[in-house]
Amino acid sequence: MNDEQPAQSDTEALQKALAEAKTYLGTLPTTERTIASLAAKGMPVWEIAQTIGISEAAVSRTLDGVHAAITGREITPVETGGVGSDTDPGVTGGYGDTGFGALDTEPIPDNREPAEG
Repeated sequence: MNDEQPAQSDTEALQKALAEAKTYLGTLPTTERTIASLAAKGMPVWEIAQTIGISEAAVSRTLDGVHAAITGREITPVETGGVGSDTDPGVTGGYGDTGFGALDTEPIPDNREPAEG
């Protein structure tokens, strides 16, 4: 069984969809248009990343977004953060109690959320 076969067919499907959407690609901002146009010509993600000077992940995210727009697939944005990050900072600005003790972000640390009411 060839593990690369599904990825190859996905790549071919993406390339075909991009090639058929030239009018839409022309409406994209410069970087996105360049990425999509190079992918439509069959250039692999790693080579696009090296040519433009961005990460492979950025190229892949861009191509996924363009492909979703072309095919009508909905994209649900995901908010992520690093270890210990507070993606919903509220009134503490993201510097509440860390579980390792309070961070000294105020003269007298009081990192409790205010009482409601």
